[in-house]
Amino acid sequence: MLPCVLLMTAFIFASCNDWLDVDPKSQIKEEKHFSREGGFKDQLTGIYTKMTTQDMYGLNMGIGFVEVLSHTYDINPNGTWRYVNDFDYTNSTVEATIASIWSNTYNCIANCNILLRNLEEADPKMFTGYNYHIYRGEALGLRAFLHFDLMRLFACAPSMNGNAPGVPYVTEYSTDIVGQKSVNETMQLIINDLREAHDELALDTLDTYDYLGSQIISLERNSFNYFACCATLAKAYLWMGDTQNALKYANEIIDWNDGRYSPGYSWVHPTSINATNLNERDCAFTTEHLFQLNISDWEDTANYYFKQDGGVNVLTPSDATADNIFEVDAGLGTDYRLIKCFAQDGERRYVAKFWYNDGSTFNNRYPLLRFSEAFYIAAECLKNTNSQKAVELINTVRENRGLQLEPLSKELNAEQIQNEIYKEYRKEFIAEHGELFFYYKRLNINEIKGASIRGSKSVFVLPIPSNDQEFGGYSN
Repeated sequence: MLPCVLLMTAFIFASCNDWLDVDPKSQIKEEKHFSREGGFKDQLTGIYTKMTTQDMYGLNMGIGFVEVLSHTYDINPNGTWRYVNDFDYTNSTVEATIASIWSNTYNCIANCNILLRNLEEADPKMFTGYNYHIYRGEALGLRAFLHFDLMRLFACAPSMNGNAPGVPYVTEYSTDIVGQKSVNETMQLIINDLREAHDELALDTLDTYDYLGSQIISLERNSFNYFACCATLAKAYLWMGDTQNALKYANEIIDWNDGRYSPGYSWVHPTSINATNLNERDCAFTTEHLFQLNISDWEDTANYYFKQDGGVNVLTPSDATADNIFEVDAGLGTDYRLIKCFAQDGERRYVAKFWYNDGSTFNNRYPLLRFSEAFYIAAECLKNTNSQKAVELINTVRENRGLQLEPLSKELNAEQIQNEIYKEYRKEFIAEHGELFFYYKRLNINEIKGASIRGSKSVFVLPIPSNDQEFGGYSN
């Protein structure tokens, strides 16, 4: 069966406006909804909109719960995040948040499956251009992406125990019980979906057209596109320890956009990051987003948790922690990620990379996958076989972060390269959906910087909600 909480919350919808309505005549509504091409687009829009809510990437799976697990923030002991910061998964509030992450993610997966089922039954002639394949690729890719995040939260990493239970991999919308496969088997299901999505999405995202004699690449950052699929494949293969395939898909991103400011995805331009006024500064490096969510009520969230209004619930490193992360004492204080992406609000300095600034064109954009991670993945894959190339890849990111005068030595060994990658994860992914926590977990690292508790299964594997343990028979 679907996870039991999902049975109460998986919806079929008639239009984008009533996406969350429950209708007892759901089959009739479903048939009507998918009788036109626009219904499939509305379905995807509904999934992306659901993903922006605070139950998901709009807070708990974004800047909040999962990022607190990374321990890049200094959490006030009197604030609401203190139990998460202590990895206390038995606290009632934490349990409720974990259950919400589980149920809402499976809700989105269910709606991906509804879309895929109706695509199978639809007449391909209904669709414009390659849209049939694009919608199918998006749905398959999102289904895999969401399952992968559940795996990263609720199952052992392969380095911990590849034979441990994975999360239920749901491919159909039904009431049938979906059993658990092993971590390794479940990761292979994720890979299979992603590779199929990769083939489907290649039909459209790379289309080019001429504009005043220049080749322009059409890329949708607000949807799960071709390069988002490449990045997720690279991350999933690296999670499995398959560096050969991880490098292959990371290189698809790196090799395609090897020019500094070529069309499509590119490094943040110095003009954008060095703007004097905050509302003109691209603190989130939006040109580097491979896949982002456009969060419409972001001002209320970001400007609360990242400014003094958040009080004891604020999410930010202290000045001392930030200076440690960015190696100020080692002479690396010119890093854009520190001097341009932190700012004063009152008497204190806060993370400003996601502030909502009146009049800014960079508002509301929250990245789930970014360009730079492909370089880190490729460097990790090459550290033992081509250490100089690995260092070159890390230096490329550093050059685009204001550290061009502080290159890493090409003589670093594999262990030193890995340590530099770790330091880059600390710098690059502050406030970004727990990427540093997942780094610790992927490599089964015991020492979590800033945490009083050492990494272990009880820290790295969130408990499956009790209802699903009881009625679904699930365990981890």
